[in-house]
Amino acid sequence: MVEPGTVAKFGGNCVSSADMYGRIAKILQADRSRKFVVVSAIAGVTDSLVASLAKPREEKEIDHYIADLRRKHLALLPDSCEDSSVEAIGALTTKLERLLYGIAYTEETTPRSRDFVLSFGERLAAQVVAANLGRLGVDARAHEADAIGLFADDTYGNASALLDETRARLAPFLRREAQAGHVSVITGFFGLSQDGKPATFGRGGSDYSAAVVAYALELPTIEIWRDVGGFMSADPKIVPEAFPLSALSYDEAAELSYFGAKALHPRSVQPARACGASIVLKNIFRPEETGTRIGPDTVDRSGDVKSISYVRDLATLKVFSTGAGRKESLLAEVSTALTDAGTNVYSAATSQTCIALLVDADGVSRAKKTLARLPPGLIDRIEVLAHVSLISFVGEGLGYAHGVAARVFRAVAERGINVQLISAGASMVAYTFTVDDRDLEKAVQAVHKEFFGNGSHDPGRLARARGDRSR
Repeated sequence: MVEPGTVAKFGGNCVSSADMYGRIAKILQADRSRKFVVVSAIAGVTDSLVASLAKPREEKEIDHYIADLRRKHLALLPDSCEDSSVEAIGALTTKLERLLYGIAYTEETTPRSRDFVLSFGERLAAQVVAANLGRLGVDARAHEADAIGLFADDTYGNASALLDETRARLAPFLRREAQAGHVSVITGFFGLSQDGKPATFGRGGSDYSAAVVAYALELPTIEIWRDVGGFMSADPKIVPEAFPLSALSYDEAAELSYFGAKALHPRSVQPARACGASIVLKNIFRPEETGTRIGPDTVDRSGDVKSISYVRDLATLKVFSTGAGRKESLLAEVSTALTDAGTNVYSAATSQTCIALLVDADGVSRAKKTLARLPPGLIDRIEVLAHVSLISFVGEGLGYAHGVAARVFRAVAERGINVQLISAGASMVAYTFTVDDRDLEKAVQAVHKEFFGNGSHDPGRLARARGDRSR
């Protein structure tokens, strides 16, 4: 049975100052069903933890770093804070210090130890947020996800939650807390692996944590609070006339997020879809606005383009092999090798002589070394096309609509832009293509103008794209 209630996630800049804690308190007090709060690390802390692992550190450097981190979080506690919050932050930073000492002594960072280190940003943030909410009249209690039963698999750095196991353990605990009148402030970003260690969900993974909590509790609404709005028709830094979208389908939101839009962690839609929950992206500075809603009843299969997103700093890796199209194991061998090397492949295309793979530019060197270790004779040569950007245009029904792709590529061609690699069919809601980095902004502007600007749309089309009508 679905219980009324809401999971509210706050992250980054939303948990980093006294003013923000006041805003969070008002949001929770305005709707008492917001009993479950998921938090990210305070702005900049995860980046600093990543930097602390980037190279071997001497004890003195670790001491200075831990002292600064401790001061940063203690300074954010309210003046009337209970001693227990101060002690909790002290205990957490001491534990982190010992962990960093151990890594420095062994001069080895494993995926498991890396995730353990990175989890401390959220652990510290939960203590700070709960203490500040308490001062502001909210009976809040900080909880660490791995301690209360948010279970994950052992894919360190990019783990997935074990949904049914989490529901069995996490839900009873959180329901008891809610029935006692407490607001649970839960660490995002990580869960407890099957090895009994913290496993992170990837950067931005606190959105995913919030969706997992909603699945466990069978709640109908997940709110993602940010210091900017929700999804837009394009990046307003590139397209000033871009407008906010009031509704998207699960698939549209997932594709836009995967292909560069930073509004939501792309895997958040999976647990939300599994329990039929709506995800609502809200602006903490404008809580009265509706934001962008993503849910089971927001599907518009008109074939309209809803939004354009992009990813910069990519490269096309061309793997040549005689008869590549007929070598059944080639794509599997190459894909497995790149996965093992930690290289994310955004897109792949095959031909008789070549496999073209779109990867992050900073992973090209590592990818080439990995592929060079494949069995002799499998690959003839590798070529790299650098300075590539990926553009995606998204809308439910695009895969069935006639003429949409033609309009996109005509608009781009009219700007004198060469399209390098086109991908269609992998998803029925998204098309992607690549251009030279120098042409990215012109290409995005051209596509947006074609569908939304200067009379190129009819009023009904624009209304549908904005989400004013769903089917």
